[in-house]
Amino acid sequence: MARQVFETNIEKILRIELEKRGYREGIVFCCQYPLRHSFILDFAFPDKMVAIEADGSHWHSKPKDRKRDGFKNYILKRKGWKVLRFSDRQIYDDVSKCVDQIESILKMHNI
Repeated sequence: MARQVFETNIEKILRIELEKRGYREGIVFCCQYPLRHSFILDFAFPDKMVAIEADGSHWHSKPKDRKRDGFKNYILKRKGWKVLRFSDRQIYDDVSKCVDQIESILKMHNI
């Protein structure tokens, strides 16, 4: 699948770790996944309705940003999505641990 023009560094790190573990983009998960009349998810496992957000401190540190993220979480959960959020610090410090958490959720959904 063609790479998106815009991919943050933390999204790239997370995507590469997912791919190292055998998850195929465009088959099992999608990057920059649009939800109809709603939001764009950084990553989605659409068949299992699992959303992954990679939150860079620049875009997610202010109170209005946290409010927006909370609203997004609320809408996604109402639509039946499971939402996991990882800060840039979590991804930089230990991307493997982040993907371990993703895999734990996916196992609950039999991926």
